[in-house]
Amino acid sequence: MLFFKSRFCHRATETQRGRDGGMEGWRDGRTERQGERRRNVRPVAPSPRRPVALSLFLCVSVALWLALGPFAPRLAAQEAQDKERQGKPGDIGTIRIDTDLVTVDAIVTDRDGNRISGVLKASDFAIYEDGARQTINSFSATDAPFNLVLLLDTSGSASAEVELMRRAALRFLDELRPRDRVAIIQFSKEVELLKDLTSERAEIEDALQLLKPGTGTSFYDSLKLAIDEVFKGVEGRKAVVALTDGVDSFGYTTFGQILSEFESSNVLTYFLQLDTEEFTQAGMARDCSDESHFEFSPKQFKKYLTEYGKGVLMSENQPHCMLSRLERIEVNQRLYQSARRELREMADKTGGRVYPVKDLRQLEPAYSQIAAEFRTLYSMSYYPTNEKHNGKMRALRVKVNRPGLIAKTRPGYRAPLD
Repeated sequence: MLFFKSRFCHRATETQRGRDGGMEGWRDGRTERQGERRRNVRPVAPSPRRPVALSLFLCVSVALWLALGPFAPRLAAQEAQDKERQGKPGDIGTIRIDTDLVTVDAIVTDRDGNRISGVLKASDFAIYEDGARQTINSFSATDAPFNLVLLLDTSGSASAEVELMRRAALRFLDELRPRDRVAIIQFSKEVELLKDLTSERAEIEDALQLLKPGTGTSFYDSLKLAIDEVFKGVEGRKAVVALTDGVDSFGYTTFGQILSEFESSNVLTYFLQLDTEEFTQAGMARDCSDESHFEFSPKQFKKYLTEYGKGVLMSENQPHCMLSRLERIEVNQRLYQSARRELREMADKTGGRVYPVKDLRQLEPAYSQIAAEFRTLYSMSYYPTNEKHNGKMRALRVKVNRPGLIAKTRPGYRAPLD
């Protein structure tokens, strides 16, 4: 660029000189000498300064090339790195997408099963994802508050049973810490959010007074409401505590769908599993002429046929009363078998637990055990080194860097899917 600029300036100077000579001839005798001046015009001789300027420019260019030559590869590499960084997310310590953050809750015990709480620090833990060690981004000790959704299954419950549920839930509130927040969802065929997350105990107690008996069970829909609505945008520790027999009969959500949502969330699940099988079986076995008989829903027929219906001559629109008594008992037993398996699977995959409850009078001890477990949980978060959003399962393992201590956590989680 300097070379072309030098040539342009040099020619402009010579042109100006020619213009000055013409002006002098015009002043001496414009009419008589004009033709003679035109005949005697000769090409302008090259200026002796032009080769000198060109030589100086070439010398400077060569010197610059020799001086910067060793740095050229380094500058090119730096430019390539800058371009690459523009298209990649930052490392840990910079702003990251919230959905990438993985939270792991762990219970620590000694070899005898005694829980260890309040004495461990982040440096005492190591987290591994698919065998690769991760860097702990944040750490919460056992005194960090919880966000809890209390699910209460009131389907088929009499008024006296609802009162037992209410008293047990109130006793559970007494064992929580002041900063813990609680939401209340009741479900039968309908799902109702009676109270959103709050730490105001009086408001939670008022919501529990709204519990009422119902029919049918939209269990999976109630879980979906908790994940998609109550916990939406909520940070920190989260858990669902559900009182139910686990037998879903209405609603739009399937077990596979809700399990996938739990695998992608950081929500613990605890189930107080009610034993209602004999009660339900008696109602299903009654003759259809008896007004107190129970009937299977189309959703239950579909589930039974999907899991156990190979070779069975039955459809999901099968009239309940066309089944024999033994067939009804068979379907009922299979549905409860599936419900127990599904509750265990959800609890295992989220790091929670199932507490079998034979009688509603056993609710208070079960709630007490869950509250005690909340007080011994350590929470850790990290941004995974595997940044792929492929929706695949990834294995988790938490190690305690102290002899004789063992950490229990969920076995894995499902990565986000773009």
